[in-house]
Amino acid sequence: MKNRNVTGMVVAVIYSIVLYGFLIEAPPGEIPNHPRWAYLMIPLGAIAIMALFDFVIKHDFFKDKK
Repeated sequence: MKNRNVTGMVVAVIYSIVLYGFLIEAPPGEIPNHPRWAYLMIPLGAIAIMALFDFVIKHDFFKDKK
């Protein structure tokens, strides 16, 4: 398996948790009313963040070479 960028993984997990928190938020007594594609933004955004850190930024703050 390819060495993945740990910084990208951490940022993608944080993004997923925060976006999920925003999507399930609703006024008391009501269910969240979002289009179905809004929930697809969680995995698609995480994949985009991972690709950005793996192929564009290429700097890993957790595996910093000394």
